[in-house]
Amino acid sequence: MSHLPALRTQTLATCACSALLALFVGACSDAGDGNSTSTAGPFGGSFGSPAGTPNNNQQANPPSSNPNDPAQSTNSSTNQPASNSTNPETTPGDITLNPGETGPTGGTNTDGTGMTTPPDTTQQMPPTDGMQPPPAEPLPPTLERPTKGTPNLFTRDLGIGVGEVDAKLTTAVNRFFGIGTNEPATPTRDTGFRVYYELPQDRSMAFIWTTDSNDVRSEGMSYGMMIALQMDMQQQFNALWKFAKTFMQFPQNSATTSWRGNFRWQGTVNTGNGNNWQVNFPDSAGPAPDGDEYFAAALYLADRRWGSNGGVNYQQEADVISHAMLANTAAGNNTPLINAANNLVVFYPNVQNQFTDPSYNLPAFYEIYATDGPQGDAARWNTIADASRNLLVRSANATTGLHPDYANFNGTPNAGGDQHDQFRFDAWRVIMNMAVDYAWSGQDARWTTQANKYHAFFADKLNAAKDNVTNQTFALNGSNAAGGNSTALTSTLGAGAIASTAPNRLDFINAAWTVYQQSGQYRYYQESVYILGLLATSGLMGYEWAQ
Repeated sequence: MSHLPALRTQTLATCACSALLALFVGACSDAGDGNSTSTAGPFGGSFGSPAGTPNNNQQANPPSSNPNDPAQSTNSSTNQPASNSTNPETTPGDITLNPGETGPTGGTNTDGTGMTTPPDTTQQMPPTDGMQPPPAEPLPPTLERPTKGTPNLFTRDLGIGVGEVDAKLTTAVNRFFGIGTNEPATPTRDTGFRVYYELPQDRSMAFIWTTDSNDVRSEGMSYGMMIALQMDMQQQFNALWKFAKTFMQFPQNSATTSWRGNFRWQGTVNTGNGNNWQVNFPDSAGPAPDGDEYFAAALYLADRRWGSNGGVNYQQEADVISHAMLANTAAGNNTPLINAANNLVVFYPNVQNQFTDPSYNLPAFYEIYATDGPQGDAARWNTIADASRNLLVRSANATTGLHPDYANFNGTPNAGGDQHDQFRFDAWRVIMNMAVDYAWSGQDARWTTQANKYHAFFADKLNAAKDNVTNQTFALNGSNAAGGNSTALTSTLGAGAIASTAPNRLDFINAAWTVYQQSGQYRYYQESVYILGLLATSGLMGYEWAQ
């Protein structure tokens, strides 16, 4: 089959052709491929040894988030306290953020907040003779669009040309992967957009770096694969998958039988040796289910888009993951990723964390597993998809529509030891997930009801320019507003307009278009979720492509 040239061969030099485009995507650069030899990153230092040989009684608890410690490092082979602990944690499924922070956008200020102003868009001065410049020529489309997937709301509802939408997505994704941006090839924390880095000893393997906590997570790796898949970047997709399979996946003969075929959720890369970075994913870091879910979905979709006759058998790899989620059995403290009694994904697969995370409930993905996965698993995945949709309705606040970070299987909020019974960082993703399910799986009226509630609640929570939210965390009833703006939440609210019929839905599409892209120390989560939301709203979150 034919495909457009991979984005890795593109540069951003062409964006100078349009002054209008510059207003939206910022300054562009065609200098270099980002493979600098700078070693300005914070990856130096040594690791502890991996945990001893795992056994079925091993308890591997996930750290959870302490939003007041954005610089928390996790360079240890042992995990932090479990989610029901009162100690500081870093949770799989979200990252450490200070309320109100979206992090530096071009550097770090000195007031301790990590906040800087958004990138300044250069104002064009009118010609000295008083004549207005002629309108720019429309940009031609450059991206292959799916034949089935989300609609392009920017073009359909705002009238923005497809070529301009494609250019915005290309710029955002090139920044994420460090393509044509001249950013260092070694992780650099406080500046830049790049989070994708190749191992110097084997450039066929790459990882997505969690910038604020100095680690690598299954969430980010699988997000990177989904972004690469949707943007037709097969080389980057394969590099991320090779790293994940090599270092993160529990083998089929693992002594930790409950997690065979699953992925260690967190590990580290030590860049102290510039030519041979050391990778460490201890067995004590068990699976964060959302990472496994995104891995499986991205691989099934890769098979649909690229086929499995090349260097990677995407279909076979996806089958291993989706089947493991259903077929693995409990042993000792460890459990499978899907709770059998409730047919719902768990927050973390051990006996202490048998509750769910609404943002981990991805019915659109489960439908893909049912269609493309092992035939014997199809009925179960369809049941899980229905159960997850019911959970998303039950766990939403009846008035505001807001979801908690964590919920019990009956839908009631679960604090998880650190205010996760509130609308916080994980929950930002739920409205996007519902919107994607609306577009992929049939126009479920429940998602229109839920999206309308979100848009009604956030109607007075956009800033004066209507290009960002004013607060990012709330109690489910809408009280206790905290934090400042968030590029990620602004983007997912825009994606929610796929399902919304609210009278103010265009405000959120426009905000998703105009909000700046996050850079600096806190870029990982904000930028990753921002791009996923942007893909959905741009009509580039697809599940079928022309052959």
